[in-house]
Amino acid sequence: MTRLDAIAARGARRAPDRPAIVAVGGPGSLSYAQLDRAASAVARALRARGARPGERLVLANANTPALFAALLGAARAGLVAVPLDAGLAAAELRCVLDHARPHAVVVDARSAAVFAPLGAPLWDAGAIDGAADAGGGPDGDGDRDGGGDAPALILYTSGTTSTPRGAVHSHAGILRKLDDIRAWFGLSEADRELCMLPTHFGHGLVCACLTTLGFGGTLALCRPFDAELLPRAFALADEHRATTFSTVPTIVRLMLRNPAIRPPASGRLRFVTCASAPLHPEEVAAFEARFGVPLLNCYGLTEAGTWSAMSPLDPERDRRSVGVAVGCAFRAVAVDGDRRTPLPAGEIGELEVCGPSVMLEYHGDPEATARVLRDGWLATGDLGRVDERGRVYLAGRSKDLIIRAGANVYPAEIEGVLLRHAAVAEAYVVGLDHAVLGEQVAACVVRRPGAAVSDGELIDHCRAVLAAYKCPALIRFVDAVPKTSRGKVSRAALYAVFGATAR
Repeated sequence: MTRLDAIAARGARRAPDRPAIVAVGGPGSLSYAQLDRAASAVARALRARGARPGERLVLANANTPALFAALLGAARAGLVAVPLDAGLAAAELRCVLDHARPHAVVVDARSAAVFAPLGAPLWDAGAIDGAADAGGGPDGDGDRDGGGDAPALILYTSGTTSTPRGAVHSHAGILRKLDDIRAWFGLSEADRELCMLPTHFGHGLVCACLTTLGFGGTLALCRPFDAELLPRAFALADEHRATTFSTVPTIVRLMLRNPAIRPPASGRLRFVTCASAPLHPEEVAAFEARFGVPLLNCYGLTEAGTWSAMSPLDPERDRRSVGVAVGCAFRAVAVDGDRRTPLPAGEIGELEVCGPSVMLEYHGDPEATARVLRDGWLATGDLGRVDERGRVYLAGRSKDLIIRAGANVYPAEIEGVLLRHAAVAEAYVVGLDHAVLGEQVAACVVRRPGAAVSDGELIDHCRAVLAAYKCPALIRFVDAVPKTSRGKVSRAALYAVFGATAR
């Protein structure tokens, strides 16, 4: 299997009537045979439209079965799929469209009105919905070998308002990632994944959805996670006989704060994975104690094809770690200008990763590519360490490192200490400019419902376990911190709490 569209062809050969995608609460569910027919119909339609291999097809019909028919059909026709968040601001969308220059944008009823004013050619996903039952079988392209090194996906990173960064991934790189995830977690055709994550970014699209289709399992596809789905997460897992689902730290925290959420009842749920932002070991322990399901930290980034470090399904694992390298290699380096010197095991530096799933390039930006890809190693921009057993530990983003009077302060360490206080639900640490110290440590805290704690009490709590220079000098309490559609904290919003501007 050398191209993404072979996922559908293989599933149709092995188990044509097995459900590939079950649309939770909506129409469009597909068997593997239907998914394969729909992919071929999309490929034929693209050729009829004059689409040429290598052109881009933007997918703005997130979290629908038709998105996967379009994605696999694009692969079958030689196009590059570009999943995109229709919830971005118009200026952001226009910026990405100008950068990607797509052949067309696949829209549905939700996104058509958003894209209509932006000038790109639109293709109604309604035409794809009926393709699964149309006459005619596969056009044979799914069985044709070759093309594995060609681009398959462009995944845009966060922050697309000024200079879009589209990570280009090959068919072979994504397929290798799917197989690495399957093998690490021991997944098989009997497994069922509940996806409540947005499918416009790698975590939901690659790790949850394409991985499941890649091993021939069944994907129960929900709309992106929202407040209404939150209390129903485990009930939905029971209803759809899910053996696993993936989530982000924001969802974990909201679940822990909601006393109405009951543990899964069926006993089928083997584990839950969590990625896209740091998760603290105290949160992992609280989730497992309350819900009785292993919560496995994973780590990756868009440029590395998503998850590169994964936690083992082992009750004795170190919950401070985001796992070990799977199908790749990690190292920590000291950065001094253009020099990047590998560090001994256990020392904190900037993490780098290499492996077959690392992106080919940033689309149309060789200079940005050269800044992060050197001799096969991808600079992640994250601070961390790799111990002598190969376990990876995060210490924060390199740009979030706080240097106070010449001493390095890692926000993740302080956030972990704050979260150990019984009154703290969420904690985020930033560095603020200081005339004498260079920077001072500040924390933004969300209290638990009904809890009362002062800033002085939290500062004393930190002083009991941290060196004085690491302790927050300022603490601000907020009811909530704005998050992005990927479940990540808005750094600009954190700085705004203190009347400052993000670095």
